[in-house]
Amino acid sequence: MQDRFLDLLLVYGPGFAVCALAWLARQTYRSTRHHLRRANRQIDDALTQPVPAAADNQPVTDTDLLDTITAAWNADTRKETP
Repeated sequence: MQDRFLDLLLVYGPGFAVCALAWLARQTYRSTRHHLRRANRQIDDALTQPVPAAADNQPVTDTDLLDTITAAWNADTRKETP
């Protein structure tokens, strides 16, 4: 019985291993393609969505605040007396 099992394993084992590895490689390839397609669709959807307008209280849209900060940053605060 053990000799018969060993013979079957040696005859059919390598072929079975090759088939199993080929199946595993195919599944990995299909899974990777699926994830890449899904990511591509998500990117395309994100790029086609309109960007909402910024509210007036956002830092970039308040030009008075930006001018005030720029003036304060560039102000000459060093006072020298002769």
